[in-house]
Order: sequence, then C-alpha cells, then structure tokens
Amino acid sequence: MNGKTSQLKNCIAISALLLLLTAATNTTARTIYVDDDNPADFNNIQAAINNTNDGDTIIVAEGIYYENINFKGRNIALRSTDPNDPNVVAATIIDGMQNGSVVTLNSGEGPDCVLSGFTITYGNAARGGGVYCCSNPTIANCIFSNNSGEDGGGMYNHRSNPALTNCTFTGNSANYGGGMFNDDGCSPTVTNCTFRGNSAEYGYGGGMCNYGNSPMIKGCTFSGNSAKYGYGGGMCNWERSSPTVTNCVLWADVPSEIYVYVYAGQQIVTYSDIQGGWPGEGNIDKDPCFADPNNNDYHLKSQAGRWDANEGRWTKDDMTSLCIDAGDPNSPIGLEPFPNGGIINMGAYGGTTEASKSYFGEPVCETIVAGDINGDCKVDFRDFALIAFHWLEEQ
Repeated sequence: MNGKTSQLKNCIAISALLLLLTAATNTTARTIYVDDDNPADFNNIQAAINNTNDGDTIIVAEGIYYENINFKGRNIALRSTDPNDPNVVAATIIDGMQNGSVVTLNSGEGPDCVLSGFTITYGNAARGGGVYCCSNPTIANCIFSNNSGEDGGGMYNHRSNPALTNCTFTGNSANYGGGMFNDDGCSPTVTNCTFRGNSAEYGYGGGMCNYGNSPMIKGCTFSGNSAKYGYGGGMCNWERSSPTVTNCVLWADVPSEIYVYVYAGQQIVTYSDIQGGWPGEGNIDKDPCFADPNNNDYHLKSQAGRWDANEGRWTKDDMTSLCIDAGDPNSPIGLEPFPNGGIINMGAYGGTTEASKSYFGEPVCETIVAGDINGDCKVDFRDFALIAFHWLEEQ
C-alpha cells in the first residue's frame, strides 16, 4: 500500500506541474484582434488592452480609432496588421480628438511594451499630446500627426528608454519638442523615423527636444520642422543631453538644424547630412535631393532607381542624391535593394526595402553577377571589403 500511495502522490504532483506549465504558457502568448467595423475580439483598442497580460500581442486592423489609450503597466505588443508597410501604417489611425494624450505609458511599462504601425493623430494635452511615456516602451512604425501640448506634441518620454522604428512624426506642436520631447534620464533609440512639419510654438526643438538624456538617433530624417520663438528647428539638446546621431538627414528646418543649449553634454553626430554643416566623421552639407518634400515624399532621388510611393513602382531620376551610400560603412545595409553599393543610405529609408538604389555613373547592371556585392557589375576588392565589414552581421 505504501508503494502504491507513493506512486499516486507522484502522479498527482506531475499532473499538477503539467497543469501549471500549461496555464503559464496559455497566459503569456495570446494574440488579440481589434477591428472597428468587422468581427473581431474587440472593436476598440483600450478594451483589448484592458484584457491583456504581459507578453500578449494586439493586432489592430486598418481604420480610424477615436480614443485615448493607456497601457496601464502592461508589457504587451500593440501593432497594426503590417507595421513594415507604409500604406498600412497610414491607414491604421488612433485619433485622440484633441482630448488629451492619444497614448499614455506611465505605469512602469518596460522595453517589452511595443507600439508598432499606427498613425497617431489629434492629441492635445499639457504634456505629451501624442504619446506620454513614463517607463520603458518600445514603439515602432508609427505616424504621429496634428498633436499639440506643452512638451512633446507627438511623443513625451520621461525616464524611459523606448525603441522607435519607422515612425513618422508630422504636424505635431508643443511648447517644447513639437515632434518628441525626451525628458529627465530618458534615452530612447529612434531608428528610420521621419520628423516633418512639427513645431515648437514657444520654446525649443521643433522636431525633437532632449533634456537631461542620451538618445540614440539612427537613420532618421528631419525636415520642415520649426521652433517658432526658440531654437533648434530640427533638434534642441540641453541640460546634460548627449545624443548620438548617425546616418541622419537634417535639412530645411528653421531657424537651425541642431541647437545646443546651456549645460548640454557631448554631441556625437556622424555620417549625417546637416544643412549648414556639423563637425563629425563622415558628415556632409549637401542638398539631399528629396523626391517631393512639398508632398511629404522624402525618398532620395536616384538615376538608378527610387521608390515612387504614389505610383507603387520604381522610377529613375535625372540626378542622384549624395546621401546614397554615404552612411556609416559599419552599419548594416539591412533590406536595401540591389544595387545598394554595400553601404547604407542616410535618412529614414536607409536599410529598408524602399532605399534608393546606387548609381555608378553608367546604366545599372541588369544582371546580378555572383560575388558583385555593391552592384557595379564587377567583382573586385571593393566587394571583398564589404563582405569583411558585414561578416556574420545580423540584419
């Protein structure tokens, strides 16, 4: 009897452990769907957030969602159906209706909190008209538009370290940091983002204002931003701020591209195109030759091929931007199409499928040659050098 009792106890213990493991698995990997006008789990985003656990993913269908949302401390992924498709991003809209911050993160969210692939519009709050972050979110592929607030019309980060990728901040306004305000120990990583047509109505940083932090800004485009009564139409850095800016284009912002205010820290700007010039390795001061900035098209012109978003096809221009193949040679070229020169482009499309193609002064090689890494129709030491630069590199 003792042996049977022992075996029974062991079976019960194993069964209980399996149930616990199954329950844990079931509570950390759910996918929840939101659609405003078709059958789904929820028809609004906040209701979906309220029903999540850490590790869950919310996928939002294209549409306009008139609401202000709060992650409420949940470390979840909130994204559109395809964050890498600009058409999907533009068609998946959270509209705050001028009624405070569109998105709020202020309850200890960590780096696993993801926001990806939205147009965020019409925020109007005292702080963070578009997004208020007081934690560690990850935000990707978002468009922040027509927001207004005291600090950070598009996004306000406070003591947080979000990672933003492929976002467009446009038409935002605030007193400080029209597109984004990074405040007090906040060090976001901002990659392949566009800041266009944002304004600081009273203070500094039309595109971005950094206060007491060290953001990392990679492959971004700042253009058409303004600081109405202050400084740094593109970016303003002050009070111990030490940003790192790489592979970026800052052009046609007023009254200046980058302004360093009192007590700012070290400014590391490399392999970037800055109107008016800026000290740093690989920096240039040349017209980036945007495709059509008046209609918000910041692709770089190229005689080899430039993506025409309106036509949905590649087209060839009569000139080639000097920002093509001008980024940091040690940066991954990512998904840049062939021929790509083996070196990343400057600006928001560098390293993406919509990066403008490399031009070598003659018609593009129509046939892919084995071993021709840079697309100049020849296999030579340049190709081997590029292979060495990017050996075992993760894209």
